[in-house]
Amino acid sequence: IYATLLALRHGHELVCCAHLAPRRRRLSSSQDDDHHDDEDLEEESYMYQTAGSEAVRLQVEECMGLPFYVREIRGKSRNTSLVYEERGHDEVEDLFHLLQTVQKSHPEIEAVSSGAILSTYQRTRIEHVCQRLRLTSLSYLWRMSSQRALLDGILDDGGIEAVLVRVACPPGLLPQKHLNRNLRCLRDDGTLDDLHGRWGMHPAGEGGEYETLVVDCPALFRFGRLKLEEVVVVCDESDEGVGILRIRKCRVEKKMEKQESGNESEKGNGNKSITSHHYSTTALKGVVDHVAQSAKSQLPTSNSTMQSTIPKSIQNRVIRSMHLPNVRIMKGGLCHISALISPIACDNNYSNNNSNDKVDEAEAAVREFLTITQMLQTLLSRLTSSSTSSITPQDIIYVHLYLSEISHFAKINRHYQQYFGTHLPPSRSCVAVGHRALPGGRRVMMDCILQCDSGRYLRTDAIDENSTTDSFLQRAMANHHHPLRKVLHVQSLSTWAPVCIGPYSQANVLRSSLVFLAGMIGLIPETMRLIQSDGDDYAEGANDWELELHQSWRNAASVLDGLDDGGGVAGGKLEDCLGGLVYLSLGALEELSLSSVKGRGNGGGANDNDIPWEELWSRANSISRHAVSCNGGVVMGKVDGLSSSESNSNSNNGIDPTLYDEDGMLYGGYEDEETWREISGSSPSVTTATAPANDASESENDGIDPTLYDEDGMLYGGYEDEETWREISGSSPSVTTATAPANDASESETPLLMVCLAELPMKAKAEVELICASRRAASCLRVFTSNLCVQSIAATNPAHMPVNANMLWDTGYDFVPSQNNTSESNTMPSSIQITSVARSVGHGCASVSTVMATWIPHGDGKLDDSFESDDLFDLDIAGLLNQMIDSSITSAGAFQDSDGNSSSLFTIDNILNVRLYYKAAIVSPGTSGSIEAEVVNDGSMLRTELQSVLKQTKCVQGYKVDATGGKSNGISSINNNDDIPA
Repeated sequence: IYATLLALRHGHELVCCAHLAPRRRRLSSSQDDDHHDDEDLEEESYMYQTAGSEAVRLQVEECMGLPFYVREIRGKSRNTSLVYEERGHDEVEDLFHLLQTVQKSHPEIEAVSSGAILSTYQRTRIEHVCQRLRLTSLSYLWRMSSQRALLDGILDDGGIEAVLVRVACPPGLLPQKHLNRNLRCLRDDGTLDDLHGRWGMHPAGEGGEYETLVVDCPALFRFGRLKLEEVVVVCDESDEGVGILRIRKCRVEKKMEKQESGNESEKGNGNKSITSHHYSTTALKGVVDHVAQSAKSQLPTSNSTMQSTIPKSIQNRVIRSMHLPNVRIMKGGLCHISALISPIACDNNYSNNNSNDKVDEAEAAVREFLTITQMLQTLLSRLTSSSTSSITPQDIIYVHLYLSEISHFAKINRHYQQYFGTHLPPSRSCVAVGHRALPGGRRVMMDCILQCDSGRYLRTDAIDENSTTDSFLQRAMANHHHPLRKVLHVQSLSTWAPVCIGPYSQANVLRSSLVFLAGMIGLIPETMRLIQSDGDDYAEGANDWELELHQSWRNAASVLDGLDDGGGVAGGKLEDCLGGLVYLSLGALEELSLSSVKGRGNGGGANDNDIPWEELWSRANSISRHAVSCNGGVVMGKVDGLSSSESNSNSNNGIDPTLYDEDGMLYGGYEDEETWREISGSSPSVTTATAPANDASESENDGIDPTLYDEDGMLYGGYEDEETWREISGSSPSVTTATAPANDASESETPLLMVCLAELPMKAKAEVELICASRRAASCLRVFTSNLCVQSIAATNPAHMPVNANMLWDTGYDFVPSQNNTSESNTMPSSIQITSVARSVGHGCASVSTVMATWIPHGDGKLDDSFESDDLFDLDIAGLLNQMIDSSITSAGAFQDSDGNSSSLFTIDNILNVRLYYKAAIVSPGTSGSIEAEVVNDGSMLRTELQSVLKQTKCVQGYKVDATGGKSNGISSINNNDDIPA
């Protein structure tokens, strides 16, 4: 009922209600014969609430005045895995047939609202049915808030009156004592809070502790309220602590005409604040204003360093690009496929009618995409080896989709869905880089990350233990501690995080360690609209792009919080991010430029011709750093009741560890322990307070530091966390040195690369894409950032820098650099500044390096108009890329062998993929603060040389490094430290 109320507030219209009624089974009762002999008790359902079913028709037809549809539950819970696939005679199919019937009577219906709160089991099945019927799932209670806050919202915000009709929480809730009690009374007298404190009971009953029947809701029950006149308490013979309230007789008490104003008052209350994860726009403005002022104080005085240096001589060049995708596969079956483009750019047949130009372009983009999928399918078939079964698109965990124009997205997305499917799909980031910015004028380019056999792993319950094959799947199924892959794919509209627009997942988790987060834009989850300011607040710095960026980080934090990556450690935090991209659109740059013009008023001045690059980077950096520091405003674990603001312990927060399955999922992913035990056939294990005295292997496997046990083998000395134990016992934490880097870098500083692109999905102005360590990995291993490394490469005369004569040209592009005989009179000293920083998890486990090269023509940190940018063509690009690769490897860390020699933790052979971003357009100011961009470089030369570098056995130093160090130019786009020695 409360979920329906929220759906109305978010603009949906309630058409009818549908109900699945239970079948009855006979149960002889030991209670009073006059009232209980042969009283029937419905068969329990894992999917639907059945208690109180007798009164639902009156609720709908007489209290709400709506059409009512009902079907008896005929199936049983046959498919009980968390990943539901259609199976005959399953109770989920009863929901499918019921909604089919509703659709025939009401073809206008577009969505279905349900009340799932934390149960993945229920949510995924409703989403499965909705997808088959082409309906939208509305789940506005999904991860909405903490259980206690949700209960308050139901009772206070919703004004709902409800009574308990089923209890299953002995010794806390007892059938004879608590059935037919008012839920509000149980909250107000402290009963629910007491049971939560003593037994860990969910205050809102999400653990199956109780079920309720709504007897009144002023906003929905316009015509009357339920009155239960004759009820019977029926206990389960096998468990006296479980019972239901049998309703023998009830009626509707009509409401007076003055009370029949539910819908009208609800419409007028549409903007009423409800308990949610999201800030109001006003609150967001306060955050933005604060970080904007901080950013302005850090701006450099010069604004000219970001001006484009793209050679004008190549503006009209058309680089013909051949096709050869690049494939990189690691020993563990992790693979990256890049540069997936159509062999030939599809021609578009422009008509004389200019209105058809965009249509032709979109169709040409679709043809290119279909060619790409055919090529990808061929590649996947050729990757199959003796150690893996047939590789399919189901094994792909992440897709980067680059378009020339975002307007192509809608048509391409339909074919994307057909290829990748909608069941446990890969996560995805999609951006538009600009017309003619892709090689050879193409419109679509794609790369993807896959894990061999991970698709079958997600869809396989068990394998033949007697099999002699040594496949990735076989090894993964045998590893009960680290799931090969987990997918978070929520398709319901909710207040939690944005539903995926298209067939992709919010996150994919690899080996319980790495989290690949889909690109997040500034959508308000419950409305799926971009957040906007309330009015003209440019003078205060509250631009829409800044609100969008903050909301993007908040959405990312919500998705991480919803993860269950295994090992009994749920959730995730932004501080676990290893690296990220912050995309800003030209619309964001233009909005900032317009606000600058408006802020200056009519005075104008020389600055009217400036492009506010530095201010864009600085303000975006400040917003991002603030979001990471406060986890986007999301308290990790609060929704699940696993965390408190007073404690940040990595323990299970007092939850019995035996309630996690071997994959680390609480209750095996089901809604309560009873359901899990019944479905899995497992028995509750007996827990003891002490760890084994002579066997540390178990604690090692769980990733728990053995020093956290006292001399009697008790974790935390028997106290609730390490801090309490240390304080009471007076002991000191032991010192660990296994993963410490050889520097004093801040562990919380996350490298962020900020990139300005043409367009983002849904006309968004900001997007965040992250790779994170899982909370489980971060709690066991150290996540740390290397020191910022700044190297200055001497270049006395760019005209005399040699072209790499050993270039390998069979790398997918046939571009040959020209030999520009620039006059030797240009002898101005020049340099290239390379800045690198890496963030790692563990000692040599995984690392993300971010490297930026900046051209300094005169060695003074400034670009000058007299510099001939054509000289860039005479650079040894391969040597420069070599140096950047070497810098990324060096920044990732080093170790010392037994002889005391220092070696890098990684080599070029350990690199999975390299993503290269470069200046491709000339950006110039237009009139009244507008921005104009012209793409002049499709990157063919850079891609060719990069592939040549990566194909060599090791990087070759192309330049002599000047180790004097210096101040980083434009370093805010990577890290906000300005002065760090090289």
